[in-house]
Amino acid sequence: MDILFLSHCVPFPPDKGERIRAFHELNFLARSHRVHLACIARSDADVEYARSLTDRCASVNVQLIRSPFGLFRAGLKFIAGSSLTTGFYVHSSLRRSISRLNSKTRFDLVLAYSSAVAPYAPLRLPMILDLVDVDSEKWLQYAGVRHPSLAYRLEGQRLRRVEQSFVAKASCSFLTTASEIEVLRRFSPHGRVRQMGNGVDFEYFDPAGTLDNPDLSNRRFLAFIGSMSYYPNVEAADWFARNIFRALRLRFPDLELFIVGRDPAPPVRALAQMAGVHVTGTVSDVRPYIKACAAVIAPMRIARGIQNKVLEALAMGKPVLASSSVCKTLSPLPSAVKPCETEEDYIRETQAVFGLHDKEPNQIRQSALAQFTWEANLRVLSEELCRLS
Repeated sequence: MDILFLSHCVPFPPDKGERIRAFHELNFLARSHRVHLACIARSDADVEYARSLTDRCASVNVQLIRSPFGLFRAGLKFIAGSSLTTGFYVHSSLRRSISRLNSKTRFDLVLAYSSAVAPYAPLRLPMILDLVDVDSEKWLQYAGVRHPSLAYRLEGQRLRRVEQSFVAKASCSFLTTASEIEVLRRFSPHGRVRQMGNGVDFEYFDPAGTLDNPDLSNRRFLAFIGSMSYYPNVEAADWFARNIFRALRLRFPDLELFIVGRDPAPPVRALAQMAGVHVTGTVSDVRPYIKACAAVIAPMRIARGIQNKVLEALAMGKPVLASSSVCKTLSPLPSAVKPCETEEDYIRETQAVFGLHDKEPNQIRQSALAQFTWEANLRVLSEELCRLS
């Protein structure tokens, strides 16, 4: 089959949430089909990354949209009544490229990776839509905690209409979890919708193949891993450090907190002034931090889809202390993911991870292997391709 793969991001390198899933879907499809990639780049480096995918794609069409220009244009469209999200990713040059390619190639189907690029799908082609999560729900949650709340609420409502429209048009839509499907069905009861979970690269996230960092040896610490400019991560790190970590330090004086991730926002950088807190910024490899920590924390109070940081921790054999919002994204909930909300919860579970036996990390990893392989989770995509062929 000739498949048009539309993506709002360049699916390489697989070093952040949106890219990881796109990368594995692209690789999976390219094994048996001719895949034509059409994607949006946000930087010159992204353009080069996209072009490097010619070894597995029949063709690569990439359009660069720089943030200042894209945000300005999206703002104008938002004022005019459109969705900010879809407005950012609209580009006439990419639309023309897709039209020319479609007339020449005669695609069998299109896979749209997110509702933001679904408008690029050529008419009358069967479409598989991977929403990943219900993005409109995130904007509506933002409206309750961020200002200007009206703008966030309007974006949530407008993006919800976009999602509803394309779910109705798609041959099948995918979401990562049953809870996301439940959210979608509240406002979009029609259309074929299936769950397709995330996986993790167990070859890469393997403690046996991870070098130790001498600076981390013989230290007891918790690790927060993620992009530290992303609002849910920023809010969670700030809340945890100020409301929970201080109490943990009173109980465990030698305990440290490492916040590991690119582009830390000012509130995150400010946390480095607290005793025992280290803000690393970008690191070349997060695995030594996961390998050396007592546990990974995932205290996000706004959590959509599956948190890759949780899967990566489990693959490395580490327990995860997670908020109820994060726990809801995992079904069934792995035994190594410990629900924590209160100061007492975190004290109890931190004490417990200090007492882990040597065999337990391997048990955590083996359990994750049974639940979070890409090969198993992408089978539903293969089933839909067979249905449409």
